[in-house]
Amino acid sequence: MPPFADTGFRYWRGKVAAAVLVFVAAVSAGFVQSQPLSGFNLFESEASAGAFAQPYGSATLTAAPHGGAAATPAPTVVPTATPTPKPQLVCPAPSTTRRRGVPGADPIVVQIPSIGVDAAVELAGVDKHGDMQVPVNPCDVAWYKLGPAPGHAAGDAVIDGHLDWWTDGPAVFWKLNTIRVGAEIDVIDADGAKVRFRVTALDSLKRAAVPTGLFSTIGAPMLTLYTCSGVWEPYAETYSKRLFVEAVPLR
Repeated sequence: MPPFADTGFRYWRGKVAAAVLVFVAAVSAGFVQSQPLSGFNLFESEASAGAFAQPYGSATLTAAPHGGAAATPAPTVVPTATPTPKPQLVCPAPSTTRRRGVPGADPIVVQIPSIGVDAAVELAGVDKHGDMQVPVNPCDVAWYKLGPAPGHAAGDAVIDGHLDWWTDGPAVFWKLNTIRVGAEIDVIDADGAKVRFRVTALDSLKRAAVPTGLFSTIGAPMLTLYTCSGVWEPYAETYSKRLFVEAVPLR
């Protein structure tokens, strides 16, 4: 299983700060000619790695992590940030309009009434490191497109989301740690059908650990949501744990 990606934007912020310091030092020493910031791509290395998911209508996803075949790779999971009191994120209501050319079973909206989530879905593949991609928008979630569609196929449909954003504001899964067993998760597909799930388990694991069956393409249909938990570990530039929420279809 490939290593986890990182949705904690303190992680990105650290890399950006380090890059800026190196650049400024090089300019001061005369090794690099100064350029306007508008021409300095602070996220160039992350963008080239393809770390971010794609909204519907973007380029077709492909995946062959670590030189493997493009058939349903198993990527890894994404940390986000430690919950602390912050203003509530205000997001626009996502569109449930039928999308031309999108397979009917593909999810386009995820709703979790008990914690106020009503999020558009982006399409996630894997980046060049074999990590599952993360949403571009802090209001969105990202579905692992190379796995099963939620409720429509065997195995584990995996959806990730940010806990906070690089401005230190809350993101879509800010309250995911407050969800309770038995809570309902609704996934609206591209045909407009609502697939209802019931939460069966929450698990906060150390970052190297994953639940059994994560990204599985066999067995009964299930849904896994995940984000960061635990504390920020500066030396590792990531968070100490990941929160997994598992759910099964309501019949």
